[in-house]
Amino acid sequence: MDLRGRRRREIQTKIETHHKQVSSVSPIITPQEKERQEQEREERIAMMARVAAEFKAEWDKNEAVWRAEAMAMRERIEAGEDPEYVRNYSDLAAQAAEFRDTWNEMYSPYFGCFEETTKIPNMPFTYKKPGRNQSATTPTTLQIISLKVARIRGGLQWPFHVFGMVAIRDMVDHKRNIIFDRPRHCCQILTQEVPYLQLTGPTRAIVVDNSVTFEVDLKVKGATESEDECLSFLAASYTDFFESLKSRLLKRQYAGKLGTLEFELGSMVYSVEATISVRVTSGSWPDGFRAQFSASTESLGDAEIILLDSGDDKVPVVGHLGSIKLSRCVVTVESDGLLRFSVKAWKGDDIVARRKKAFKAKRAGPSVGTLDIGFCTMSVNIAWSLISTWY
Repeated sequence: MDLRGRRRREIQTKIETHHKQVSSVSPIITPQEKERQEQEREERIAMMARVAAEFKAEWDKNEAVWRAEAMAMRERIEAGEDPEYVRNYSDLAAQAAEFRDTWNEMYSPYFGCFEETTKIPNMPFTYKKPGRNQSATTPTTLQIISLKVARIRGGLQWPFHVFGMVAIRDMVDHKRNIIFDRPRHCCQILTQEVPYLQLTGPTRAIVVDNSVTFEVDLKVKGATESEDECLSFLAASYTDFFESLKSRLLKRQYAGKLGTLEFELGSMVYSVEATISVRVTSGSWPDGFRAQFSASTESLGDAEIILLDSGDDKVPVVGHLGSIKLSRCVVTVESDGLLRFSVKAWKGDDIVARRKKAFKAKRAGPSVGTLDIGFCTMSVNIAWSLISTWY
């Protein structure tokens, strides 16, 4: 072996000897340190056991719920219901059950109680200009044209009595904007011929920014309160990711326990808010004549928003000014669009009078028109306003 090789071997031997010496030296652990390490080990084991027990309890709880839901779903499918419908309904019901907790966690610190209704008024900028810190724009809004029970199932038969609440939540204040609200003692009777809910809102424009939520809790009245059944319970999001440059008509259906709800909607682009009021200025509305007041926009064709349908009831004229109490009064119109107001009068099954009036949209201020329908003359007032997208 040459000198270079012997030298390399000596260095390697020294390194190996050093490693053996280092590895043979054990660290010095005091009794106190050993006791502390043992205590930490026991605490880690106890914590892991506690977490495992909590996880198992939560899993067992969820498993019981899942088994019950699966059994209920299987029973409904075996009873002849459409499997896809049952799955859709179950998913929507689960979302609705979680919605309150999610809302409270995200919005309660800023917007208050879950049950609160929107306090933002309509006509915010009709007679005043927006303040320096106020938002006043022409956003895309959601027009609620109608809501009906499109199909029934689960043994439910026409006609039936419905009560409960339907509301829309948008990003402006995340609170309920009520469109239907009836207590149990004041149900609406739905028939196969007329399955539409008599809407009473919204109270202000519904702003579409990312999404809005349809919140529904409707029940079918039974012979006793304990026999009431759930018609529909959901909290479903309407999302418009691909916002159109034109207003358009659309429909959304949502499965419920005993039926399917169908929303007929209008996506209104670059829109302003219109608040409608009507009063009788001369003559009177005859007893026994059914009245229907409606609004429509040029962009949505023949789709009509029913503002009031008196049915067999007397037309509700209130106050000394002859104001007619409309069920709904707030709609939205494109800022360069046209709002059509219509009134029809029936005697039995015959239409005895029909009048229309068109109003060009404005960004603020009122528009006033007159309708003469023979037995009375009415003044129609449209209060125009820009729309606040935050409050």
